Amino acid sequence: MIIDYPWYFVLLCLLAGAVYAGVLYFVGRRPERRWLRWVLAAVRLLAVGGVAFLLLAPVMRRTVHERQRPHLVLAQDVSLSVRRGIDSAFTLQALVPELEEDFSVSYVPFGTDGSTDIGAVLDRYRGDDVAAMVLASDGLHNRGASPASAAERLTFPVYTVALGDTTPRRDAWLSDLRCNRIALAGNTFPVEVTVAAQMLAGRASRLVVSGADGTTRHSQPLDYEGDDYAVTLTLQLPAEGAGLQRYSAYLQPVAGEATEANNRLTFYVDVIDTRRRVVIFAHAPHPDLGALRRSVESNPNYRAEVVLAADVERGRWQAADDISLAVLHNLPSAAHPSIAFAERWPRLYVVGSQTDLGRFNALHSGLEIVARTQRVNEVTALRNESFTLFNIDAGDLAALEAMPPLTAPFGQSRLAADVQTLFSARLGNIDSRQPLVAASGQGEQRRAWVWGEGLWRWRMADWQNNQTHEHFDRLVSQLVSFTAMQTSRERLQVDAARSYAEGEPAVVKAVLYNEAYETTTGAEVTLSLKGDSVEADYSFRRDGNGYSLTLPPLAEGLYRYRAAASDGSVAEGSFAVEAMNLEQQRTVADHSLLATVATVSGGQMYGVDQRQALLDALRTIKPTIYSHTRYAELLRLPLVLALLLLLLAIEWVMRKYHGEI
Repeated sequence: MIIDYPWYFVLLCLLAGAVYAGVLYFVGRRPERRWLRWVLAAVRLLAVGGVAFLLLAPVMRRTVHERQRPHLVLAQDVSLSVRRGIDSAFTLQALVPELEEDFSVSYVPFGTDGSTDIGAVLDRYRGDDVAAMVLASDGLHNRGASPASAAERLTFPVYTVALGDTTPRRDAWLSDLRCNRIALAGNTFPVEVTVAAQMLAGRASRLVVSGADGTTRHSQPLDYEGDDYAVTLTLQLPAEGAGLQRYSAYLQPVAGEATEANNRLTFYVDVIDTRRRVVIFAHAPHPDLGALRRSVESNPNYRAEVVLAADVERGRWQAADDISLAVLHNLPSAAHPSIAFAERWPRLYVVGSQTDLGRFNALHSGLEIVARTQRVNEVTALRNESFTLFNIDAGDLAALEAMPPLTAPFGQSRLAADVQTLFSARLGNIDSRQPLVAASGQGEQRRAWVWGEGLWRWRMADWQNNQTHEHFDRLVSQLVSFTAMQTSRERLQVDAARSYAEGEPAVVKAVLYNEAYETTTGAEVTLSLKGDSVEADYSFRRDGNGYSLTLPPLAEGLYRYRAAASDGSVAEGSFAVEAMNLEQQRTVADHSLLATVATVSGGQMYGVDQRQALLDALRTIKPTIYSHTRYAELLRLPLVLALLLLLLAIEWVMRKYHGEI
C-alpha cells in the first residue's frame, strides 16, 4: 500500500472516525444497550475512517505473473526452384494446427519466381520477441545479404527443413553477368559473362550476344573441359544507337541438359551519345566552313555539319531536336535575310562581308555594328586580360595574336552590358577597342561573335607557325563548348530509374517549375507509358513539393514514357524492367547453407521425412513467464466500495432491528 502522506495521517483518519462515532453514539440520545452502543460505534468508526483513508488516494501495488505462449515463425520458401523440385508438395502450413496449442504461430512465405532472399527473412525478425523459427527451403539463396551472417545475429534458434535434390544433373547455365550500365556511343564496353556446366565434359557449345534487333554482336565457341566447369569471359561489345539498349546473352544448349531456361540472360545498357551536334549555317560556300568543321570535330564530344541557307529555305534540310549550337557564317545576308530556322538554339555569329548589318542589328543579339560605309578592315587579334567567361591557355593566346588578319566590316560596335571581349581588333599597331572575338553567358541562350571572316587563314597559319592546328582548334572548341551549354531548365523534370526489377512496383517522381523556376504543384501531371505489350496512361499524385507515381509491376522489357503537365510542359524518357531469373540458374539444392544457418543460430537441420523429430524439438521450448508490477487506486476497486457499503448496511440493519431508528 502506498500513500503520498506521512503515516500518521492514517491515525488521523481513524481519529476522525472515532470522533464521529463518539458524538453519534455517546453524546445525547444513545442506545440503551451498552454492547449495542459499542458495536454500532465500531462499525461507524470503520466506515468513516475508511472513507477518510480513501480521500488520501492510497495506491495498491501487486506483482502479476503472466504465462505467454512462445512465438514461432514458420518461414516457407515458395520460390520457383522449390515449386519445381521433388519436395514441391511439402509445406510448413500443414504443421500450424498441431503447433497452435502450444505456440503463437506466424506463417511467412517468401521467394518469388525470379529470386530468393533468405537473409532478408532472417533479418526481418531480428530483435523481435521470437522463440524459434522453422525455415523450409532448398538453400538456393541468390539475392541479398548472406543468410549465415544474418543467422549469427539472431537471438533465437532456426530449425531448417532441407527441401530439393542435391544430386548433380547434366546442365550448363549462365551463372553471372556483369557490365557497366552506361556506355558512350561509338565506343566499346566490357561485359563479363560467367559460364558454368556440370557433367558435360567433352561437349561443345557457343556463347552468342545479340542486340534488340537480333543482330549478333559477339559469338564465341566453348569447350566444356570437365564435369565441374566454370569460366568467366570478358567481351567487348560496340555501343551503337542512343538510349537504353537491350542485349541478350545466349548459351547454345547441349543435348541432355536438365533445363534450357538458364541458358539466356537479358541485360540493358544506357548508350549515351555525348557528342553534341553543331550545325554551321552559311550564306554561301566559303573556306571558313571547312576550317570550322574540322576544328569543331577535333573535340570528340562534338560533330558538325555544314548547311547552306538556300538548302534550308528550299526544304532540303530538316531541323532536329539534338542540335546544340548554330554557327551563322555571313548570316543574315541580303540574299537570306531570315534566320528563323536557327533562333531556337544558342548561336555563334561569324560576321563577314556578306552579313546584312541592318538585319543583324535587328536581332538584338548583344552586339550591334554601326557602319556608314561598305568598306572592310584587315584586323588582327589583341588579347583582353579581363575576359573571365572561360579559361584559355596563355600559349594559345600568344599563338592567336600572331595570326594573319581577318577581314571585318568597317564600323563602330555597341555591346550589351553582359558581353565580354576575348580579343579586340587591332588595326596595324593600334587597338581599335572594337571586339574581334566576344561572348555572353547571360540569358537562356548563350551567344558568341567573331567579327571578321578568313578563319581558314588562322588554321593554316597555326600549322605553318607551330606545326599543329591545336591553338586554333582549341579556340573554336572552347567557343563552341561555352556557347552550346544551355543554361535554361526544363519546366517538367521526371526522375525515373534506368531499370526496375520485374514484378516489383516502379516508383517515378516528377518536379514541375513555374515561370520563375520555382517548384509548384498547381498543374495536373500525367504519364503515357509504352512497352512491348503495354500502352497505358497514369496520373501522378502530389507529394510534398513534387509529384509521385507508383506503376504496377511490369513485365520484362523496354518502356518509353512521356510525361505532360496541364500547363503544357512535357518530358520524355525510357527505362527497362529486368527479368529476375536467378531461380533458373541453379538446379541443385544447397543443403550445406541450411546446415550452416541452423548451426550458427543454435538450431538443427531436418529432412522432410523427419516431421515428428522436428515437432518434438519444438515442444521442448518452454512458455515465457512475464512478471510485472501493477498499481491500482483503492478508490477504484469495487471490493473496497462494497465493503464500505456493507459496513453502513450492517449499522442500519442493527439499528432498525433494535428500534434505534
